[in-house]
Amino acid sequence: MNLTRQCSLSSRFACCAWTWLAIFFLLPSVAMCQVSKAPAERFKIGMFITSIYSVDTAEGTYAADLWIWSVGRSSTKNPLQTMEFVDSNGVTRRLESNTKRGDLSWRQVKIIGTFRQDWDLRRFPFDEQVLHLTIEEGVDDNSALLYVADTSNTGYLPTASPQGWRITSQKIEVGTSHYGTGFGDPAGGTGSDYTNMQMTITLQRASIATFLNLAAPLYAAFLLCTVSFLLHKDGRPLVESRMTLLAGALFAVVLNFRAVSNVLGNEHHLTIVDRLNIVVLIDIVFATIVTITAAITTNKGKAFSLHLEYICGAIVAVSFVAFNLFLIVGAV
Repeated sequence: MNLTRQCSLSSRFACCAWTWLAIFFLLPSVAMCQVSKAPAERFKIGMFITSIYSVDTAEGTYAADLWIWSVGRSSTKNPLQTMEFVDSNGVTRRLESNTKRGDLSWRQVKIIGTFRQDWDLRRFPFDEQVLHLTIEEGVDDNSALLYVADTSNTGYLPTASPQGWRITSQKIEVGTSHYGTGFGDPAGGTGSDYTNMQMTITLQRASIATFLNLAAPLYAAFLLCTVSFLLHKDGRPLVESRMTLLAGALFAVVLNFRAVSNVLGNEHHLTIVDRLNIVVLIDIVFATIVTITAAITTNKGKAFSLHLEYICGAIVAVSFVAFNLFLIVGAV
C-alpha cells in the first residue's frame, strides 16, 4: 500500500517537474514570437504649404516653405527626424516641437528647402506643372513604421502660389518604396520596403503677360515679312527695300529665340513660342525666295509678277494666323 502511494507521489512529482520545465522553456519562445509579430507603429502625417517661390525652369528646381507634422502613440520614435525628402537639394528644419495630447505625441517642424522638378515646357507659356513633394522613412522599414495620410488637415495657403502661377489642386497619398537590397542587414532578406508619402500640387501659369512679351517681336517680324510682299514701284518689286525688311524680321526672330532660351534655359523641349519662331523663320525664307522670283519674272510681265506675289502673301498671312490659332487654342 505504501509502495503504491509512493509510486503515485513520484508520478505526480515527475508530471509537475515536466510541466514547469515546459513552461520555463516555452514561455520565452512564445514571448519572442509575440514580439516579432508586433504590428508596425502608425503615424498620421500631414503637410501644409505656406509658400512656393524661386521657380527656376532652367535649373530644374523650385523652393518651398511648409509645415510637416506627425501624430502617434510612440514616445521614442520620431518620424520627423528619420524621414528624408526624396527630391531635395537641401532642407533646413526650424521650430521643431513635441506636444503630448493624452496618450498621443504631436510633433511638428517647419521645412525650408529647394526641390528638383522635371518641367514639361512644351505648352509654355500656357503650361501646367505638377509638383511632387515626396517624403520617405529612412530608418525603420514597413514592418516597424507606417505613414497614414492626414488628408483633412493637409493643404496650402491661398497666397502660397509662386509669382505668375496659381495652384489649382493638391492631393496627398501614401505609398511604399521598394529596394532590391537589404542594405547589408544580416537579419534582412534580399529586398526591403519603406513607407513614403507624396503631396502633389498642380500649378497653372496664371498670366498671359509672358506670352505677349515673347510673342510681340514675333508678330512684328511677321508683319514686316507680310508687308514686304506689297512693296512695288511701277509694277516692279523694290528688291532692296524688301530685303531690308526681311533682314530686320530675321534679326527679330533670332533675338526672340535667344530670349526664350534665357527664360527657360538651353535644354528644353520645343515650346509654343519656339514653334511660332520657326514658322516666322520659314515665312521669311519663303518671302525672300518670292522676292527673287518676282524680280526675275517681272520681265515676263508685270501683271504676272504682281499676281504671284499677292497670292504668296495671302498664303503666308492665312497660314500663320491659322497656325497661331491651332497652337494657342490647343494649349488653352
